[in-house]
Amino acid sequence: MTILEVDGLHAGYGQIRVLHGVGLSITRGEIVGLIGANGAGKTTLLKTISGLIRPNGGRILFEGRDIVRLPAHRTVEMGICQVAEGRAILKRMTVLENLKMGAHTRRDAGVDADIGQILRKFPVLDERQTQLAGTLSGGEQQMLAIGRALMARPRLLLLDEPSLGLAPMIVTQIFRTLRGLREEGNTIFLVEQNARRALQLADRGYVLERGRIALEGSGEDLLNDPGVQRTYLGKQAETTGNRQTRLS
Repeated sequence: MTILEVDGLHAGYGQIRVLHGVGLSITRGEIVGLIGANGAGKTTLLKTISGLIRPNGGRILFEGRDIVRLPAHRTVEMGICQVAEGRAILKRMTVLENLKMGAHTRRDAGVDADIGQILRKFPVLDERQTQLAGTLSGGEQQMLAIGRALMARPRLLLLDEPSLGLAPMIVTQIFRTLRGLREEGNTIFLVEQNARRALQLADRGYVLERGRIALEGSGEDLLNDPGVQRTYLGKQAETTGNRQTRLS
């Protein structure tokens, strides 16, 4: 079942147009990766989906409902939650307070139980419940940002550059966590500068170039595409050939 469908999306900042007719879809329970160069429009796309930017045209359908005119707090209430680039945690609050803030839209009785699940998923946070979030390491802050987003019980989790600035060992741990989230049935839209990691993890992927979708296919097919290898994986492909607008 398709949970998100983006069709003909145009968006930007004032007179600056960044996205030009972007179209993509995400199916419930899968990880979809989005790769592209700096400035391609990846973060702009996430912000538009989450309601932080009002598009200039096109549709965003979430579970069949057009959400292009909804403000960000309403998209969160509907089940879309974004972990922003740079983590954006509440640095002067403790780890536990950050997790509780992630559940601010909820009115059910399961918040404490969910906090327990997050702390089991990230044991290092369990050890630092009363520690100020701003004193955590970069990797710990990223874990906290993901945990806080999960506290909202999102039906669609948007992740913007979760590996940015992290040591390789921590990146491995973060991606292992994301794989576990998918196994639990979570749906994830992953924007990631580390194209190899993203495509190895993703069920499907898209390549965004200059605000347009240039290529789409399974994660494996994109990893093996000569153009993707040359441009994003740092490999000199043995064969060139023509890039297709769709891989199957």
